Amino acid sequence: MTTTRISLSLGLLAPLYLSSAQAFELYQDADTELAFKGRLEARYNTDQDDNHLWDTGSTRWALAFTQGINDELDLLAEGEWGLYATEDDYDDDPHIHQRLLYAGFDHARYGKLTFGQQLSVVYDIAWWTDMGRKYGSRAFGVYNYRDWGEASGTGRAEQALAWRQGFGDWKLGLQYQGRRSDEDLGYGIDADLDKGAGASLRYSFTEQLEAGVAYYRNTYDKVTSGTGVVEGDDAQLWLAGLKYQDEQWFAAANLGYSENWEVADNGRFYDALGAQVYVYRHFDNGLRPTFNYNWLNDTGDRSDGYRRLTYIYGLEYHFLRDKLLIWSEYQDNHGNAWDSSGYVPSNDEWTLGIRYYF
Repeated sequence: MTTTRISLSLGLLAPLYLSSAQAFELYQDADTELAFKGRLEARYNTDQDDNHLWDTGSTRWALAFTQGINDELDLLAEGEWGLYATEDDYDDDPHIHQRLLYAGFDHARYGKLTFGQQLSVVYDIAWWTDMGRKYGSRAFGVYNYRDWGEASGTGRAEQALAWRQGFGDWKLGLQYQGRRSDEDLGYGIDADLDKGAGASLRYSFTEQLEAGVAYYRNTYDKVTSGTGVVEGDDAQLWLAGLKYQDEQWFAAANLGYSENWEVADNGRFYDALGAQVYVYRHFDNGLRPTFNYNWLNDTGDRSDGYRRLTYIYGLEYHFLRDKLLIWSEYQDNHGNAWDSSGYVPSNDEWTLGIRYYF
């Protein structure tokens, strides 16, 4: 493996390698690399029901393997697992869940081909606003259903075959999923999903400025009745984004439109329009104020009035930039939530955490 080959891999599959700079090299020679990476977190929360509790936040770890086969071709594999436990149930099982598990090939001329549970080609754009430490990232459609976009194929896509390739300033991603049976979509809805397919396309105007568009679709089969969709209906998501990043500033916006994609608290699918904005300014003294805007609205009436609108204000202090930090977020909530009889105004929330990347 050469430095050029590694750099190409990072550019094509950026969200899967965001923490690679802090990875522990378990083994490395001219052709083989095995790395251990992840993050540790402790988090204090105030929840909608006014409970106050500690948990392990987004603690996770991963093993990443790359084997050079020849000057142009590498074999790669990665597995990532998350840990979630609270002060009330730390003795219960299970707390460990699989987030990613995929393998594939990376070719200098023909691109990267991977199969398994992986961050989707849609997420190549979606991660631009998926930067909140806890709050946000439910407004652009990528994390739909109850499993953070695993079954739908736009978050941590399961059973996905993905191909990524760069063409100068352009980066293309294609993805396919076969049939996914007996999926629990939440709110008492079960369905088979089929014909999952989509693509993303990014263009770099400069080293700092990038734009992208993405599309994904699935077909429902054997879906629970009375939910607003029937067998043969399609679920579709369109996403467009813009990102600017330099040493001090990060600013990004994503706009998503979907049909039969989101599930409301009343147990019905609905069409939605959503937008997310994420901005931070990193100062030389380690302070980083952040702002995260989430808006999601039903474009019809199937949700019976669901609305998401949050303004999330954050402040971080980085002892070591993007490696060791303390952070806090306050979610000013102007949306609503279901209380079994209808929608009521959502409460504001606040959280505090400490995080270490390795």
